[in-house]
Amino acid sequence: MPINKENIEKELQKIIKNFNEFLTTKDLLIFTFFLFLSASLWVLHALRDKYETMVSVPVEYVGLPNGYVVSQDLPKTLLVTIVGQGTSLVKYRFGHTFQPLEIDMSKMEKGKQTIYTKNLASKLQKQIKAEVSISKILPDTIIFGIEKLSEKTVPVKIIGTFELAQQYIYCDSIQIEPVEVTAYGSKRSLAELDSAFSEEIKQETIKDTTQIEVKLKRIPHITFSDSIIRLTIRTERFTEKSIQAPISIAHLPKDRTLRIFPSSVTANFRVGLSNYEKIDASSFNFVVDYNDAKAGDQKKIKVNVKDAPKEVFGIQLKPESVDFIIEEKDEEQ
Repeated sequence: MPINKENIEKELQKIIKNFNEFLTTKDLLIFTFFLFLSASLWVLHALRDKYETMVSVPVEYVGLPNGYVVSQDLPKTLLVTIVGQGTSLVKYRFGHTFQPLEIDMSKMEKGKQTIYTKNLASKLQKQIKAEVSISKILPDTIIFGIEKLSEKTVPVKIIGTFELAQQYIYCDSIQIEPVEVTAYGSKRSLAELDSAFSEEIKQETIKDTTQIEVKLKRIPHITFSDSIIRLTIRTERFTEKSIQAPISIAHLPKDRTLRIFPSSVTANFRVGLSNYEKIDASSFNFVVDYNDAKAGDQKKIKVNVKDAPKEVFGIQLKPESVDFIIEEKDEEQ
């Protein structure tokens, strides 16, 4: 039969048809069954051989004497290489959870300490079947120092954002309790510690009096006398108020007179309801500076707020600048 495009297409169609017929017959089920059986027998045979695998074992350090502290981080897990038949290793490699391996520190004294992890093998072997053995533990050595506990008093600082509800202001600064805490740790760990910081806070739409409890940020090898601090935020509604007050003159020489027009200013500001009646013109000091008047050839000088109550905010002056005339005093005056 001559080879041409038509003959090739016929042969391909024939092969595809035969394969489809095979997939729809019981021959496929028989083939799949024996394939699975063969694979299972091969895996079981392979698991009879010896293998090694690495597992992670948690570590706990117990019994550290009171008044002492570890000066650096200690490993929280050990990497253990175990050897045994594949059938025995399967459960340790997949899904098995080891109990924490306890390291007793009660008899250790101040200074440099060295633990050889090979000495822990017998304790660990109790958690493992007899047919599985330990060949290696990493790290092989744990080196650390034990120091007498030191203490240091540091201020508490707040990290976060506080957003007040509309038409509310603070009645007072945010109250922190306690304002200081005692930090305990090694001398080296306390040397650079200057504050105890809170965990980040985000408080929105605050109104009326709000009290919040927040944890202090944890620092390795340091503990605080208080782990939780309390914040008190006092707020109140505010309103607008307007007062009129005289303008004083700063840095005026004895031989000069500075006349300003107008001689008073109107101040519009916002204030909490509890302080509304307490704030009046005497609570402010508005000034113009003679040095500003004599400098340059400007026709107006700016009015500045020299003193204002801490309870007010958003001060707006009208006018912001005033006209002026500089005159020499008569010698007789």
